[in-house]
Amino acid sequence: MKTITFGDLHGRTIWEEFADIKILIETPHLETEYDKYIFVGDYTDSFEETNVTILHNLKRLIQFKSNYPDKVVLLLGNHDLQYMHSFDQYGCSGFRPEAFFDLNDLFRENEMMFQVAYQYGSTVWTHAGIHRGWYQYEFPFESVNIAEDLNGAYQQHVKSLFDCGHTRGGYKNQGGPFWADKSETSTKPLKGISQVVGHTPQKDVVTVQVSKDKDHTLYYVDCLMHNKALQMEFTEHLVATQTIEVEPQTKYPSIEDIYE
Repeated sequence: MKTITFGDLHGRTIWEEFADIKILIETPHLETEYDKYIFVGDYTDSFEETNVTILHNLKRLIQFKSNYPDKVVLLLGNHDLQYMHSFDQYGCSGFRPEAFFDLNDLFRENEMMFQVAYQYGSTVWTHAGIHRGWYQYEFPFESVNIAEDLNGAYQQHVKSLFDCGHTRGGYKNQGGPFWADKSETSTKPLKGISQVVGHTPQKDVVTVQVSKDKDHTLYYVDCLMHNKALQMEFTEHLVATQTIEVEPQTKYPSIEDIYE
C-alpha cells in the first residue's frame, strides 16, 4: 500500500504537479503510481488565490475523484463546511460570501465524494486530528474502525464533530476532527493509532511520537504552501515515509476556463 497525502489546499493548484496527477485528471483507468491519493480538506478560502482559481481547483479535484473513485480520498476541512452547508452554522475566518453559491452547488452536487475520515490499518487520516479525550467521551465504546465511526456520525449530523476548542477560539475543552489544534492532538493523541492531519500550518512534514509507543506517530502535513506532501509505504510491519517536494508550474485558469 503506497499513499500520498496533501495538506490543506486553500485553492493552491500545486497538487497537480505531483507524480502522474495531471494525466490522471484527464484520463481514467490508467495505472497509478500510488494506491491512494489523500487530501485532508480545506479546499476553499485563501489569502492568495482568487475565487475563480478556488472554484476551478475544486472542479479539478472532483474530476480526479470521478476518474479514480477508489484511489482518491477527499476529506472535508473546517473551511469547506461553511460552503457545503452554511456560514451561519459552520462559519470560520476567510469566508467569501460572493463565492458561496457556486461552491455550495459544487459541494452539494458531489456531496457523496467527501468524507470526514479515512483509515488503513492502524493509521487514520482526518483534517485536524482526533484528541483522545474528545473521542473517548463522544464514542464511549470499543471501536472497530474509527473512520467509520466518524463518517457515520457525520451522516447523522452529530454536532460534536464540529466542536471548536479554546485554542482555536471556541468554547469547548477540545476540538473535534475539523477543529482540533496541534497543541491538543499532540499532547493527548489516540493510543495505538497513527494519525495524518492538516489544519495547523507547517514548513515541512512534522512527526510527533505517540507517548511511549514506538509503532505509532502523528504526522502533521499542512505544508502544501511549501510545495510538499507526505508519501507513505505500508508493509506488514513497517511504514516508510518520505517528504515529496515539487516545483510549481501550473498556470492559473482564466474566466473562460471556469465557465467553458
